[in-house]
Amino acid sequence: MKKHIITLFLICFAFGSSFAQNQNTTVEPEIEMKVSLLGYRFFKDGERLTWKELVKTTEAVEEANQLIKKARTQNVIANISAGVGGFMIGFPIGQKSNDYEPMWELAYIGGAILIAGFPFAIKAFNNVNKGIDNYNIAASPSTGYRFQPEMFVINNQNGIGLSLRF
Repeated sequence: MKKHIITLFLICFAFGSSFAQNQNTTVEPEIEMKVSLLGYRFFKDGERLTWKELVKTTEAVEEANQLIKKARTQNVIANISAGVGGFMIGFPIGQKSNDYEPMWELAYIGGAILIAGFPFAIKAFNNVNKGIDNYNIAASPSTGYRFQPEMFVINNQNGIGLSLRF
């Protein structure tokens, strides 16, 4: 009777472990962000994403999507203030190089607009970083620690037994 119980246990264990190994989990590829002189570049599975595609891709994770939408708006404000401020600084410099009387007040105002855009650029960077991190954590559950004990049937000179490894 004892041999029948052990044999039944081993058969059940063999089938159970084979079914557990055959379960496929699909892992969503991570989004990568690279910062260059001209702005942000986003990549997913080797393909480049635009801001619009990034927002659409992250719709599955609400918190990440909201952070990325906010970062996109802040990035637009920072880019507009940088463009306007740069133009207003460059215009008097161009006047000076052509031997005209430069309007330095315009350059001062442009500098103030340029400096006012820095907080928006910093907030955009932080929000897009946080949003992409939140998406990557939520999309790939295998990144965190998962408790996966392993059970083995062992046979040695002392007899048959079970080994559990954590």
